[in-house]
Amino acid sequence: MHAFRIFLKNFTAGRKALLKRMGIYLGTALAAFEVVNIFLEDGAVADFCRNTSLLGVSLHSLLTNVLMYLGVAALLAILRQGSFAHYCMNIVGTDVKIEISMADIFSNTGELVVPCNTTFSGKFDVIGDKSIQSQMTARLKLPKDSALAKDEYFEQQVSKALASQECISRKLPSQKSLAGRVYNQYLHGTMATLSLPIDGKTRNIILLAVAEMVEPYKPKTDGNHLMKSIDNMWEQIAENRTREQTLVVPIMGTGSAGITDKPQQTVARYILRTFADNAHRLGIKKLILSVYPQDYLDNKINLEELRCYADYLCRFPDSDFDIR
Repeated sequence: MHAFRIFLKNFTAGRKALLKRMGIYLGTALAAFEVVNIFLEDGAVADFCRNTSLLGVSLHSLLTNVLMYLGVAALLAILRQGSFAHYCMNIVGTDVKIEISMADIFSNTGELVVPCNTTFSGKFDVIGDKSIQSQMTARLKLPKDSALAKDEYFEQQVSKALASQECISRKLPSQKSLAGRVYNQYLHGTMATLSLPIDGKTRNIILLAVAEMVEPYKPKTDGNHLMKSIDNMWEQIAENRTREQTLVVPIMGTGSAGITDKPQQTVARYILRTFADNAHRLGIKKLILSVYPQDYLDNKINLEELRCYADYLCRFPDSDFDIR
């Protein structure tokens, strides 16, 4: 039912694209009809078609029925509308791609950016069960002989990642007590890289601190902190590179963190814009912006506008004006 609702919404959200495609397909169908009829002027070809049947209908009758061509064209145009939710294009003059994918973020191939809090807490009694981070933790496949709970295992792996010099240099002097445990706090935009067994497959993860935990179940951020975190992410990637050439990024800070001063559409555009601006120095071949399907159905994301914006960035990159 969820997929059917998305399919139906594609018709209304992408009606302009559908009408344009319908015109192209119907025009192609009429051209094909004319070409086939030229071949049928040959007597031998016409006789062969008259003596050949498909499901009890003469092939000649089918090939000379213009409604058959138009019907097939219209059907193909409608079926193609299901792909309205997907976008992928190269930034002109480069081999770098921008892709917009509306699906479960974990179904995308590549290194995953997972937004988290500035304490990097992963305990369920701190972060709840609605965030991408908690969903990821719930999908961990630990060894059968592991005595740790999934969130305990997650925190163990994060502690190792936070021991890197890059993270230590961004640690704040203050600490935070959450659910009976004391955590170190880090600057917004701090990245911790680790690998986790998600759904039975090892995935490379970038944890990006975008929100402050006020208290358990209450993360807080604002547009300025969020956008600075995204900027910091690109700076750190440019300096240290990613482990894969495809980076999967969700529309961050607009879920459980609940920022109100920057709508999801603005955050999505900011991610696309800053990636395009920095693509030449990141070493990433493809950015996949992952859109949560329910956000699309709830009109929090205007997919047509987002596709147009990505198309503009790919066709007219600001690097065209770089005179260095």
